[in-house]
Amino acid sequence: MSISKKESHYSGKKAACRFIPALLLSVFLIVSLAKVEFQIHGESKTDLTYLVIMILMLGVSVVLGILENNRVSKGVGALLYAVVPFASFFLLEYYTHNPFKDSPVMDRNLMMLNALFFYLLLFLVTALTTRSDVAMAVTAGVPMLFGLANYMAVAFRSAPIYPWDVLSFGTAVSVLDNYTLEPNSKLFFILYAFLFMVSTPFLCGFRFRLKRFWVNAVVAVVAIGMFGGYCHYVTTAEAEERFGYYPYLFSASYLYKHNGCAVSFIWTTKYLKLNAPKGYDADDLKALYEEYRDEAEDTVKEDAKLPNIIVVMNEGFSDPASLWDFETNIDYLPFIHSITERYENAAVGNLYVSVKGGNTPNSEFEFLTGTSMAFLPTGSIPFQQHIKGETMSLVSQLNDLGYLTAGMHPYGGSGWDRDEVYPRLGFDKIYFRNDFKNRRLVRGYISDETMFDQIISLQEEKAEGEPLFVFGVTMQNHGDYPNKNNGNFKPDVAVQNNRYSYISYFNNYLSLLKVTDAAFQKLVEYYAEVDEPTIILMFGDHQPNDHVVSPILKANGIDMSSPSLETLQSRYITPYILWANYDLEGLDTLPKATSANYLASLLLSLTDVPLTPFQCWQQELMEQYPAINANGYYDAAWNAHGVQHVYDESLLNLYAKLQYNLVFDRKHTVGDLFSSVGVR
Repeated sequence: MSISKKESHYSGKKAACRFIPALLLSVFLIVSLAKVEFQIHGESKTDLTYLVIMILMLGVSVVLGILENNRVSKGVGALLYAVVPFASFFLLEYYTHNPFKDSPVMDRNLMMLNALFFYLLLFLVTALTTRSDVAMAVTAGVPMLFGLANYMAVAFRSAPIYPWDVLSFGTAVSVLDNYTLEPNSKLFFILYAFLFMVSTPFLCGFRFRLKRFWVNAVVAVVAIGMFGGYCHYVTTAEAEERFGYYPYLFSASYLYKHNGCAVSFIWTTKYLKLNAPKGYDADDLKALYEEYRDEAEDTVKEDAKLPNIIVVMNEGFSDPASLWDFETNIDYLPFIHSITERYENAAVGNLYVSVKGGNTPNSEFEFLTGTSMAFLPTGSIPFQQHIKGETMSLVSQLNDLGYLTAGMHPYGGSGWDRDEVYPRLGFDKIYFRNDFKNRRLVRGYISDETMFDQIISLQEEKAEGEPLFVFGVTMQNHGDYPNKNNGNFKPDVAVQNNRYSYISYFNNYLSLLKVTDAAFQKLVEYYAEVDEPTIILMFGDHQPNDHVVSPILKANGIDMSSPSLETLQSRYITPYILWANYDLEGLDTLPKATSANYLASLLLSLTDVPLTPFQCWQQELMEQYPAINANGYYDAAWNAHGVQHVYDESLLNLYAKLQYNLVFDRKHTVGDLFSSVGVR
């Protein structure tokens, strides 16, 4: 029997295709060996184990390509079909920890619940495609990509991925090129194992199909029902109690390790829709307005002199030396550290924020609205999730008083949806990357000095006597801080006598702070010569991620793997610096420590700007609870309490209701509470 050239050509292509998975695995193995030092003769037995297993997987792939669909290959396919779901569960967890060994060791029942997700996913894709090889590839491919993204999220911002992070994908990608991922043998092994499970099923010839359409349809409906039922059950209180979930979102990394990635991700989807606080009634808040209306009216002055208000929320800005012990060759904040000695009308304090390493807009949200992330699930991004219409804020309050209001951020306007959110908050003018002229770059980002020059231009272009409010979010100090592509930035600050690796990242970070310090001094010195009364406030949105500060934490003997609440809170403190070119009454009453949600109210209390009834109520609230953030709150004696107890306090529960009324219940917002009395 002769074989045609066409059949021979097809057979040759088919044979070549069988070895593509083996080729891909071979290339990846070579890349792994080139990128990572596998210690074969060294102390690391783990590296050798990874290498041996990777070579064995490559061998299996080659053998299956040679055998081409005989009983052995089909047997291997059947074995893979049974093993892939559990292997996918384990490898997904293994990106960040070993669920069998590393603390917290995962409970066996929670392991089964997590693994069940992947078995149901395999069944679902098999039923929908009627192809077991495709189903195995999808079941391995999904956790491979999700796990890698989660690994990077933990490395770059010290927090895992939440369902609402999907909305932040564009923003994350836009800044990704400034981060450096340090590969290791474990990471390459995990990716290699996933690629093996994605590619190898196509070599096995293990496929089963149901020939009758109605049977396929019934199986597909059953699979969809089981998968949907599982996802719903995981979010219920019954599952939470039965399987012993760790329920506290404020300790996100621990939650994912204890509950498992699959269960944690699905469980947190229930927070995509926020319910009203228990006992919420908008009519009750109208009585609060009546109670604080007179206090708000007392802040209205006939001869009020409304100052220019310049607020700078500085990206990644903190003062590590105020928190931990270390020495540097030079002072990295020489102007800010001496500002209270140089000027009488200046103050410096600590600010508790709700994020670290990223999620900058949450600090914007707290400052501009006077509300708190304590009442929202950890990882929430209100700018993207909740500010979907006109929302009363500090901006709208100042608009009503005749201020020219401007919001600026020297980066893309689509980041965190600022180009949509800023107009909803009431800004008259908004400025993003392309609106900045004479741009000067530091590490590829527009410098703080450039943004400060833009503020000065606004000052000089506005009508004389027209009060100006600027809220600017800088970009210069955005992470990461590796020794590459520094451009015109040359680090000059160095920590002395530190033996830990990656200290260069921290040195670069401190050097950037020094650049900011010089630019801020220039801004202050400019306004010192301006006749119009002006008050400037600068504060940090968050500290850098754990990777950057880890050498200093280690040097100070601080373990962040299972920190106390006080230790945890130390990673959420940034400085605030306030300065004015005129005499301020009450400057000495400013607290040495507060939180971002109170900061705007404290700022206005130093000026002739009339307060809202809500802000007057806040003044009393902060006497009993001087700081509150996503981790918890402090009472009047500065005792720390976890956020899980926030609703136990009646005043804080009322605060949550006020926040819900302002941000979520727009149809029934008690507008008079959030605006200056007699102005609207």
